[in-house]
This record gives sequence, C-alpha cells and structure tokens, in this order.
Amino acid sequence: MEKFAFFDVDHTITRHSTGRRFAFMGVRTGMFPRYPLLLIPFYYFFYRLGTMPVKKLAREIPYLKGRSFAEIHAVAMASFEKWVKKDIYPEAAALIAELQSRGVRVVIASSSLSVLIQPLARHLGVTDIITSEAEFVGGYATGGLRGFPAFGEEKKRFVEDFLEKNGGSPAECSFYSDSITDLPLLEAVAHPVAVNPDMRLRRRARERGWRTLRFR
Repeated sequence: MEKFAFFDVDHTITRHSTGRRFAFMGVRTGMFPRYPLLLIPFYYFFYRLGTMPVKKLAREIPYLKGRSFAEIHAVAMASFEKWVKKDIYPEAAALIAELQSRGVRVVIASSSLSVLIQPLARHLGVTDIITSEAEFVGGYATGGLRGFPAFGEEKKRFVEDFLEKNGGSPAECSFYSDSITDLPLLEAVAHPVAVNPDMRLRRRARERGWRTLRFR
C-alpha cells in the first residue's frame, strides 16, 4: 500500500530549473554578477548526463556568501512569483492533489536549496520537503552548505532517514523523477515513476518496466 509519494522538482514538477530561475533573478536584482550565468549550460549538460561531480562542486555557493537570509528569501520569492509558479506542470499539480486526497503523504525531495523549494511546496499544499540546506550564521550565508546536497545517493539517504523518523519504509513509497541522477532512490522504492525522463532514465525505465509519465 502506498503511504508516501516523493517528488523531484526540476523537470518533474516544474518545466525549468528552480536554481536557474533563482540565478537569473539574482542577476536582475544585482545579488549575483552576470558571468556565472555563462556556466549554467555547462553544469546543466553534466547534470542531464548524470555525471555532475556534486560532492566536489556543490558544497559551496560563493555568490551567497555574506548575503542575509532576508535578502536571499526575497529573491527566491520574486523568482517563484515571476517564473516558477508558471513553470509548474498542471499534470504534476493535479497528481499531487489526487494523491493527497487518497491520504498519501506527499514529500518534495529536491537537490535545490530549501529557500527555493519552500514557496513551491506551500503553493502545492505540501508540508514535507527534503532539500539541500544553505548554511547561515547569525542570519547571513557562509557560502557553504550544511552537509551534502540532496543529490543521488545522498537524496536516497535523506529519504531513508525521513521514513525512519515517520514510521515508513521504501516498500510503501513511490518516487517521481526525470533524471538518471535519482536512480539510487528510484531503485529503492516499490513504485518508481519516470516523469519526462532523460535519455538514460527512459532506457532504464523501459528495461525495468517502470511506469513512465509525460507532463506537458
């Protein structure tokens, strides 16, 4: 029996990357310089290949260093209102509402920062989130993360910790994702679902007989 449904965000619930939307809003507001935007296609390419060296590259977010939580939150909210809200796949929102109506506990599990995911979760009526966490000291970002990002094997570990604390098991779970990078968690749950899958995940889902959805 399905008791928990975990959802990735970028390209699963939303058409575009929440991190990329945030970065562009940061440039608009003057919080970020322009030149880091040139690296976004590079990172996106390796992310879609499933070869992003996250443990080496994503432990620091130097352009957040010294910024107050209030400032970062304001940019995240502006990004959500201008772009992310419109990026939500109607089919994803409807599926989440349908699962909740059946008593399934929906959890967002994303490698994006919590400050980016919280507005989305509130909009969708989801109270539980598993995310990467920026580190703050005295209300200001250090430029680092608290622990590792919720990515790949780490996302699986975070979900297992969540289930242990909430009386669940992978046998009672579904997980919806677009990316081969989420393969560890997809293989761990009883009901893996490939949503708008990348090429490698599409092939793996076909081999394993996993359910596949196309949101438009």
